[in-house]
Amino acid sequence: MRIAVCDDNKLDAKRIEWALLDLGKDMDITYYPSGHELLDEMKRRDERDQFDVIFLDIYMPDENGIDVADSIKEISSSTDIIFSTSSKDHAIEAFRVRAIDYLVKPYEEIDIIKAFARVTVSRNDASKAPVLLNAGGELRLFRPETVVRIESDGHYTRVISDDGNEEQVRKTFAEVAERFKEGFVNIKRGLMIRMDRIEAIVGDEIRICDGTVYTMSRSNKEEIIRKYTEYMENKQ
Repeated sequence: MRIAVCDDNKLDAKRIEWALLDLGKDMDITYYPSGHELLDEMKRRDERDQFDVIFLDIYMPDENGIDVADSIKEISSSTDIIFSTSSKDHAIEAFRVRAIDYLVKPYEEIDIIKAFARVTVSRNDASKAPVLLNAGGELRLFRPETVVRIESDGHYTRVISDDGNEEQVRKTFAEVAERFKEGFVNIKRGLMIRMDRIEAIVGDEIRICDGTVYTMSRSNKEEIIRKYTEYMENKQ
């Protein structure tokens, strides 16, 4: 995702960058110390190469971030804006330019992560909306489309991704399953898999993309097949 951080205070900008980089490696983040430098860069870019998200300070020397936001939307209406400011005075104006969020300094890393999560939700359907969970003592954003399965692990829950990465989450299986239910199906107690990772259903067995085979419980088999059939029909 292409992200710009526009703030005359480089330390504030770095805080945003550090928080975003913690969420994953697919972040292309560029820093601009002023609105006019940001706008000059946007004018040079093709429409398909515009920033997806811009974190924009409101109070910058000789510039008003609201005016900069108006110009951003004229250049690229699809670019999402998250304001960062030391005052709540411009909240109504921020709403006028359809800002996704309005961060008031000093903000915490979790505030930045939540604001970014709102952007992702607005750009995706419900089955791809990011899920924010506590994993290993850190708040992490999970992208459901990259998750293969979710397994109970005592009082914790493990989230396993396509690349084999496993994260232990400090929530019960029921709590996590509720957050991931769109596009997933419960195979048996304490086990949920993403339906588009199913390769075959033969008899009482389900084989998923990583080669793992599970046996469906007899009481759930009919419901699992029904949900999977409906899911595949809707995907066509």
